[in-house]
Amino acid sequence: MGGYNFISWAALEAALLQRLQDTSGQFTTPAEAAVYIQEALRVLNAQTSAGTSGQWAVDYVVDWTIGDTWQSLNVPGSPRQRTVTDVDVETQMEYMLLEPPSGGTWTGTSQFNITNLSNALQYRRDELLQATGAYPFRTTLFAAANMQRTLLPDSTLDVRRVRWLPDSSIAGSPSPYALGRDDITSADAYGQALSIKPGSPDSWRITSNSPLAFDVSCPPNLPGYWDMILLQSGTPLIPPTANVLGLPNDWCWVAMYGALADALANAPEGTDSHREKYCRMRYERGMKAMAQLPWLMSATVNGLSVGTPSFKEMDAWAQNWEQQWWYDDPQIVTGGMDLVALAPFIGAPGTGYGEGGFGGGGYGGGSAATMSSVLTVVGNAPVDQTQPVQLSRDAVDAVLAYAQHVATFKRGGAAFEATMPLLKQFEDYCAAQNHRYAALGIFRTEMEQEGDRAEYLDPRFGPKKGAR
Repeated sequence: MGGYNFISWAALEAALLQRLQDTSGQFTTPAEAAVYIQEALRVLNAQTSAGTSGQWAVDYVVDWTIGDTWQSLNVPGSPRQRTVTDVDVETQMEYMLLEPPSGGTWTGTSQFNITNLSNALQYRRDELLQATGAYPFRTTLFAAANMQRTLLPDSTLDVRRVRWLPDSSIAGSPSPYALGRDDITSADAYGQALSIKPGSPDSWRITSNSPLAFDVSCPPNLPGYWDMILLQSGTPLIPPTANVLGLPNDWCWVAMYGALADALANAPEGTDSHREKYCRMRYERGMKAMAQLPWLMSATVNGLSVGTPSFKEMDAWAQNWEQQWWYDDPQIVTGGMDLVALAPFIGAPGTGYGEGGFGGGGYGGGSAATMSSVLTVVGNAPVDQTQPVQLSRDAVDAVLAYAQHVATFKRGGAAFEATMPLLKQFEDYCAAQNHRYAALGIFRTEMEQEGDRAEYLDPRFGPKKGAR
């Protein structure tokens, strides 16, 4: 596979130290310089992925076989595997606050402490996960007969999809189907007695008395399961143990700046309103960008180009698309960031809910036991320091400008303020790249919606107060 070979990590670190006039590494060590270059590459990838190709687009093979349902791209070997830990981020925060880079074990001054930094990082991480829907997962919960309400795990941030799976061992049980979403007013409009008449539920709603429960339109008249897509909070951060942060690698810097803003606003001995305002600006702008940019660009199944509809679209087209879909018209269905399914599921004859998909017939038959798909995704920025830096020659100066700007953060005051033009230089370069990518194709708007079309069709957030 081809790649750039003209500049090494050591050469890029040396160039950054030269720009900082610190070639001896007295104030910024090579290890610290590498941290800032990593951030520069990740922010570059984050801010130049809105075009038709992205900075580091990668083809990723996902194979499907009997029994496969939803698959996550956050797995070993995936170009989108999430590997950045809280200790990684805490170490960088310590560099930027002029504290010893000891990760999750505090060895610094009394200005800050690891508990406050870790708590701030966790709060901002979970806020980002809610705002951007970046951590969807598929789960099943038992549905008791004649019970209208189901409790949710306390790690739940939001509910995206509810599908009814009646117990297939009961004679006459219906086929599975997805439920629509309503609220108490619309439910009551169809009849106030629905909640006490068991039957086949057709909608769900979050309850008004608990954010960790949902009701269905009527209690199911037989047991089964709720097949759900939920948004989940991240793993609790408990230093000094290292835990994967849970955000996409190229967006962990957003949570870091949010945590730095909190630390610089709340530390009695470390308050710095100027840098706190800067960090809050970076956090808010990063969160907005993260909620809008795509992660999936296109897909093929067995070498043929296919659509990438959201589960909302598929549920509208065919309530039981997991089992009942045309075998010769497969689709890669998106359930949110890094969560995909093949429509229909590959099922074996006589296996209950697996029937009707590939291998079980479906509309028009079919006998495939395995399928192979290739997803073109926005891969993580390559930050392997043992390999040449994967940058085109025109991007090197922008990356160094950004890294120099961040490396000066710890100096604060006028010295840091003087580097703001370097941040603008970097952002101008990213904007120019996006304009160039946009010129490569004619469907930029559609491309930006790939992987996140459910948010366009069924937004989780209404308009702000006063907005039209």
